Amino acid sequence: MADMRINAIIWDYDGTLVDTRMKNFNVTKTIFSEIANGRQVDYPALSSLENYVKANERSSNWRELYRNEFGFGEKQIDYAGNLWTKYQLLDKTEVDLFEGIRDVVIKFGNYPQGIVSQNSSDNIKLFLERLDLIKYFSVVIGYEEVDLSKQKPNPQGLLACISAISKLDTKPSVVYIGDHQTDVQCAFNANYELKRKAVTSILVNHNSGSSSENWKYKPDHFVVNSNEIIEIIQKTVK
Repeated sequence: MADMRINAIIWDYDGTLVDTRMKNFNVTKTIFSEIANGRQVDYPALSSLENYVKANERSSNWRELYRNEFGFGEKQIDYAGNLWTKYQLLDKTEVDLFEGIRDVVIKFGNYPQGIVSQNSSDNIKLFLERLDLIKYFSVVIGYEEVDLSKQKPNPQGLLACISAISKLDTKPSVVYIGDHQTDVQCAFNANYELKRKAVTSILVNHNSGSSSENWKYKPDHFVVNSNEIIEIIQKTVK
């Protein structure tokens, strides 16, 4: 990886840039209450924040979470997706950047940066505007910009971001930073579609989550804090 010169940095949002666990837990419970007749206590993933986080870790994306943990059908899942932005914006749960993330974003401010997330792009932009960080991100792709059937690990969103962020470069090389096995698989799938090693994946484990030991797709780099992200990127851009 050290001799591949990258020209852009792309981030996941939830669990990577921002600790949104409690907010997403609350929003998911609200959406569940609107769609389902069952009691939340009957579903382990909604019984506690810890269980919700574990359910997310074992789900490849939000659609799988709603399908496997709540038994939602495809129409219910589509409806849940349509409700996400509304309840993200209405929910007042405070969220914050992970420690040191602001420093990373600013340090590499001379590089094009983008976000590819399964959260709402409107919600992401609003948060970054409040922190005066939106100016560092030229592209923000949320779930609304990607066909509902092609959410991560499908690489459509990541490929769209790469295309937008590197439009002057015919063979872009980017770092994609995420916190979930879905992000790693998404990077792998993007490389497969591009038929070359265009994406270097960095897995960041802010919350000491599950190990990647048994994952089918392994990250190119594994880090546990923001300082290590800086070290890896500096090695990669040289």
